[in-house]
Amino acid sequence: MIQGLDLLFLEVNSLEESVAFYEGVLGMEVESVNANAEPPMAKLRAGGLKITLAQHLETMLRRGRGVHFFIGVSDVDRYYDELIERGADILPPVDEGWGGRFITLEDPDKYRFFFVTWK
Repeated sequence: MIQGLDLLFLEVNSLEESVAFYEGVLGMEVESVNANAEPPMAKLRAGGLKITLAQHLETMLRRGRGVHFFIGVSDVDRYYDELIERGADILPPVDEGWGGRFITLEDPDKYRFFFVTWK
């Protein structure tokens, strides 16, 4: 039986740029970075969410195409304020008819994240 999402594994173009985004902008904790691995990798965590980044040069397809992650946050307005303080270029939270208040942010490889507080 499926119990939940355990890990996001994302291929990125620049490990250094992506780690800076996930740590510096999103506020995730860096568990490890191994730039000498093949491929170079980093592991990050925020609460129960784990993300592994693996550096691979971009193929012909644009990264992030058709991929959207909805991540629950306890207070989207407060998280928005934190993101602004960290220098994120992001629009204010929006209420939607489907039951959530959210903000949207793309990482350097165009993976789209929706941070949502469900109503």
